[in-house]
Amino acid sequence: MSRTEEISTDVKAVGASADEAHGRAEETLEYAREQIEMAFEHGWDGVAQSITIAGEALEKITEELANVQNTFENATRTLDAISEQMSSTEVAEQLALTLTELEATDQAFAGTVELVGEAVTGAEQADHQALASRLHTLREDVERLSERLLQSRTDTESEQEQAEKMGKAEDAAKDSKGRDESADRRDDDKDDAAGN
Repeated sequence: MSRTEEISTDVKAVGASADEAHGRAEETLEYAREQIEMAFEHGWDGVAQSITIAGEALEKITEELANVQNTFENATRTLDAISEQMSSTEVAEQLALTLTELEATDQAFAGTVELVGEAVTGAEQADHQALASRLHTLREDVERLSERLLQSRTDTESEQEQAEKMGKAEDAAKDSKGRDESADRRDDDKDDAAGN
């Protein structure tokens, strides 16, 4: 397995874990909605309003995590498009595109952690320990995903740097060969002119 294939496998694994976190976020959102409804039914409007803060943040969280799936798919598709037939420069370009997707995903994870913080505030205002516990678990999941993503980004950056170096070396070799061939042609032209 090539290093690029290893990176792709790692990115796919983080993407699968992000999908699982998305599922947990959806379950937590549904739980929060049930708790809001129950609080209103009991006339606990203040509690319901506090949990609503958590619910609104959870709606944004599930949306963020759903969007993250697209960036993971784009990143892995770009990595999987890299082939042995590509030049080092083309490989470096593909890896740069992958890094753009991974950076966007990292920003989404950071935003998700902030949103979880908002949701926790709402749950704590309502003194709803079960919801707060679910939210803390969700935050830990997203933080672990962010750490794993950082490793994939680091690996991709390293691979891109190597491809760029190889591309520059290939370009330098081509330039050198071109200068040598040009010098040989001038020498041949001089010989032809001298022979006439």
